[in-house]
Amino acid sequence: MDPINAEKLLLEVVQTHRLFRTAGQAEGRDKISGTKVGVLHCLTQHDARLSDIAQQLTVSISVVSRAVESLEHGGLVERRSDAADGRAYLISLTVQGRAELTRRHRYFAERFADVLQGWTIDDVEQTVTVLQRLNTHLGQLADALDSDKERTAQL
Repeated sequence: MDPINAEKLLLEVVQTHRLFRTAGQAEGRDKISGTKVGVLHCLTQHDARLSDIAQQLTVSISVVSRAVESLEHGGLVERRSDAADGRAYLISLTVQGRAELTRRHRYFAERFADVLQGWTIDDVEQTVTVLQRLNTHLGQLADALDSDKERTAQL
């Protein structure tokens, strides 16, 4: 692909990201959004340390720490000592946290379905296939940019 068309595609991806961020914040200040939602998503499969969550979300540990503190205060996550390393803590999703995440997913899926009323199953399948392919290539881009950053730092 040539750089001009690559730029067009990147600009559309950025616009899509902005629209999803805006939609994710639409429930108001009393609801969870942003990093907090990311933390909850990270914990759906297994408990994790702050550093693991930060790495997965590509944010600093201090950002994750503040989000976890707020989620813990809201009863959505809990901290416990890591048996493998007594100095570290594992963060886990509470029953209330899992319920909130499920409610949030259902809410957004229903709203999204409403605005996609004209889409066919083929439209959905084709879009998912293209997005999966795009995500693979965006992962490769992230790796390449990390390599460039490391090379530059070594100079």
